[in-house]
Amino acid sequence: QREALLQADLSTVCDGLNILGKTAWKINKEILDVGEYCWENNIPIGDIPSRDDLELPPEPTRPSFDLDRTSDTEDPDIKSQMTAAIQAYKDAIHKRQRIHQKNMDLRSLRCSAMLKLNQAKKFKDFEKIYFPYNLDFRGRAYPVPPHLSNVGSDLCRGMLTFADAKPLGKRGLYWLKVHLANFAGKDKMSFDDRAAYIDENLHHVRESVANPFSEDPWWMNALDDPFQGLATCHEIVRAIDSGDPEAYMCSLPVHMDGSCNGLQHYAALGKDTVGGKAVNLLESDGPQDVYVGVMHEVIRRVAEEAASDISFDASDPDKLNKDQKKALKNNKAAKLVNGLIDRGVVKRTVMTSVYGVTYIGARQQIQEKIEEKLEGKGYDIDEMEREIFAAAGYLATVTMEVMGDLFQGAKRTKTWLADCARLISQQGHPVAWISPIGVPAIQPYRQRRPRTVVTVMQSITVVDENDDLQVHRSRQCTAFPPNYVHSLDSSHMLMTAMEMDRRGLAFSAVHDSFWTHACDVDEMNEALRDCFVDLYSRPLLQDLKESWELRYPEVDFPDLPELGNLDVSEVKSATYFFQ
Repeated sequence: QREALLQADLSTVCDGLNILGKTAWKINKEILDVGEYCWENNIPIGDIPSRDDLELPPEPTRPSFDLDRTSDTEDPDIKSQMTAAIQAYKDAIHKRQRIHQKNMDLRSLRCSAMLKLNQAKKFKDFEKIYFPYNLDFRGRAYPVPPHLSNVGSDLCRGMLTFADAKPLGKRGLYWLKVHLANFAGKDKMSFDDRAAYIDENLHHVRESVANPFSEDPWWMNALDDPFQGLATCHEIVRAIDSGDPEAYMCSLPVHMDGSCNGLQHYAALGKDTVGGKAVNLLESDGPQDVYVGVMHEVIRRVAEEAASDISFDASDPDKLNKDQKKALKNNKAAKLVNGLIDRGVVKRTVMTSVYGVTYIGARQQIQEKIEEKLEGKGYDIDEMEREIFAAAGYLATVTMEVMGDLFQGAKRTKTWLADCARLISQQGHPVAWISPIGVPAIQPYRQRRPRTVVTVMQSITVVDENDDLQVHRSRQCTAFPPNYVHSLDSSHMLMTAMEMDRRGLAFSAVHDSFWTHACDVDEMNEALRDCFVDLYSRPLLQDLKESWELRYPEVDFPDLPELGNLDVSEVKSATYFFQ
C-alpha cells in the first residue's frame, strides 16, 4: 500500500486533512473544572470511574476430597455432593476472577481519565490548539493525539470548543436546544419537539449551570453524554441571559449525526427504497428509528418463543438429542430475556451489523445490556453468568436474523462484496480498491508467522508480518464489506470538509458525526446532503467491479446485485438524514 500511496494523486485527500487540521480549538475551562472536581471528590460519572476498587472476596477453599476420584465414587448421594462442591468451588473461583478483572479495568479507566484531564490542564491557557490528522488504510481520518481530541470520549469532547466564536444568529439558539435534547435521548422527536423539550426543562438546565453538584443533578442523570450536555447548558443559559441571543458569541460545536450511517451507505449503494426510508434517506413526518423497528420484531420473536411449551420430556437433559438441547436452551433463554428488551439492547448490534460485527461481538454487546438490566432488578449476575451468557447468544442470533430479514437490499450488496472478496483472496491476492476520493486501499490481513525463541531466562514470541506472507483468506473476505463502507463514509466526510471550507465555514467530524458552529448548522446540512448526492450519483459498484476486472483478470466476478429504484437526490429534502 505504501508504494501505491506514493504513486497516487492524493491532492484531494491532503486538502481534506489540512482542512480538518486547521480547525482551531481551545479548552473549555468550565468543563475541565467540573471534570477535575468529579475526579478529586470520587464522583463517578461518564468517563470518570470510581476511585474505589470493588470488594474482592477471599480466595475460595478447595474441597478436601480427592477431585480426581470423583468419577469413581459409586454412592450416588456422595457423588452428587462431591459434584456440587466442585462446581461451587469453580463458580467461586470464577466469580473472584471476574471481580478482579473489573478492578483491573477500573485501574485502566482511572489512568485514562487522569491522562485526559492532565492533557487539558496543560493546554487550558492556549488561545488556539490544533490536532494533526492522518488516515488509516481505508482512508478514515483520525487525529494523531491519543488522549485528548474531538474523536475522544464524552469528557474529551466536553472539554473542547472551537477557538473562534460566532454570533448565534436567528437559528443558533434553536440548534443548541436540539443539540442538548439529543444528549437527553430525545433524538427520535422532531427537531421542533426537541427544542420544545428543552424549553420545558429550562429550569433543569439553569440548575445544572448554577449548581452542578446539587443533590439530584439533572445533567448527570438525564443526559447520555453529561459533560458535552453540561457545556451546552452553559451556552444556552448565557445566550438567553445576554438579552440578545442572536448576537451572543458562541464557540460550542453542534453535531449532526448520520442515522445508522452504515445502513444509509448500503441503501444508497443498492438504491434500496425500503432500506433508505428506514434510515431517513427520504422525507418523512418525523425521524425514522431503525433500532425501534428491529426491537419490535425481536421482542415479538422472543415473546413467541417464551410463550411456547417444550413438546418433549426435558427432565433428563442427558437423554436429549442435539436439536432438543438447542430448543430447550433457546426456550430458557427467551424466558429469561423476555421483558428486558428495549432499544438500547439491540442498538449496538444493529449499528455494527453493517460493519461486520461477528456473532461473538454481538453476543458481548447484548450481554452487557442484559447484565445491566438484571443487576438493576436485584439479581446477582455473577451467580447467573451461564444463563446470561446463553441468553445473550440466543438474543444475538435473533437480532442478526431480524436484520437480515428487514434489510434485504443491504444484505444483497454485502453478500456481493463478500463473494468478490472471497474470489480475489482465493487467487492469493489481498483485496484492493480505490476510494471515491482517490485513496488506494489494500487490506493488510495476512497469515502471520509466530516464532518462539527459547533462551535460558525466558521464551520470546516473534511475529513475522510482511507483504510476502500468504493472505488470510477468511479475514480478507469478512472484513471487506465493512472496510469498503468505511472508505465511503470517509469520502463523504472529506468531501463535506472541502465544501464547508469553500463556503468559509468551520468544520470538524468524527466519522459520521459532523460539527460546526450553531449558526452554520443549516448550511452544513445543505452541504453534507449535496456531497452525499454527488458521491452516490456515481456508479460506485460498477466502477469497483470494472477496476477489479482490470486488476484481477483471472477472476470471474459475479453480476452486480440488482438495484432498487431509490432516487438519491431525494436526500436533499430529507429533514432527518443527519440529525
